[in-house]
Amino acid sequence: MLGHEHFGRLRPHRHTSYAALAFLVLVIGTLLVGFSLSALAAPPAVNPQLGSVGLSGTVPGKAPGTAATILTPANGSSTKTIPIVVSGTCPAGDFVDIEKNNVFAGAAACADNGSFSVSVDLFAGQNTLVARVSDALGQFGPDSVPVNVFYAAPAAANGGSEAQQLFLTTSTIILGGDPGQPFARSVTITGGVGPYAVSWDFGDNTTSLASVAGAGVVSSNHSYSRPGEYNVIVRVTDSTGANAYLQILAVVNGPVAAYGTAGAGGAGAITGTLVGAWPLYGVAVLMIVVFWLGERREVRKLRLEQRQGLV
Repeated sequence: MLGHEHFGRLRPHRHTSYAALAFLVLVIGTLLVGFSLSALAAPPAVNPQLGSVGLSGTVPGKAPGTAATILTPANGSSTKTIPIVVSGTCPAGDFVDIEKNNVFAGAAACADNGSFSVSVDLFAGQNTLVARVSDALGQFGPDSVPVNVFYAAPAAANGGSEAQQLFLTTSTIILGGDPGQPFARSVTITGGVGPYAVSWDFGDNTTSLASVAGAGVVSSNHSYSRPGEYNVIVRVTDSTGANAYLQILAVVNGPVAAYGTAGAGGAGAITGTLVGAWPLYGVAVLMIVVFWLGERREVRKLRLEQRQGLV
């Protein structure tokens, strides 16, 4: 603070705590910078509070209550080629799987506009198609109105008996995981005449092709770099030229953060940490303001004393 000598001029007081103030501001500033840098560099904590226990779980909600509707193909239609495209309406955000004669034929996600499209294979002869909706918890909703389609298979495709027709089946209708995680899928080849050419289209502009000597289970591993929903198309061709198709769904999720906004690298946690430091910033600013106001008060006081002839 400012003081005065006895010759009437204002001069900086020898006992003013400028050094102490500078030291305190330096210490607080160092703490604030270190605190901010550590908040930006540190990964999100799994358990933000010491000694806490993180729990996660799934609480089932209501199963889908709205059925899908098959718009194409038309009921009672027939075809000589496979695969056919089954499309229609569905509850947005759910999944749709198509069954032919109570056998899984393909799956897809319901788009945001409430529509679906699935490429499916058919049995030789009559096929009753049903669309079933399900949610992310695997809870099924009501079935759609059945649609009957007749497949007039070429003689080479069924060899005169349905048992010889080439089929693809799978138990992994919808497969989920994280980016970079290998998705292990398997399909079963039934019927036809070996050897077989097995083609995989993973839905991310990536394909693979392999040759299999005989019928049975064939597998594939593939990882995705980005979250999303991918239609995986499997096509098998036997030595006679007969084809079989199967469409399955891969759902790729981003890693679940302990807190913060998804996909933002824990930005919510960092923001909360920095906001929690506001008292330190407030103290630093308050110290400087109070010191400046006190300095100005002493200057005014000394000038008033000078004018009154007290110095």
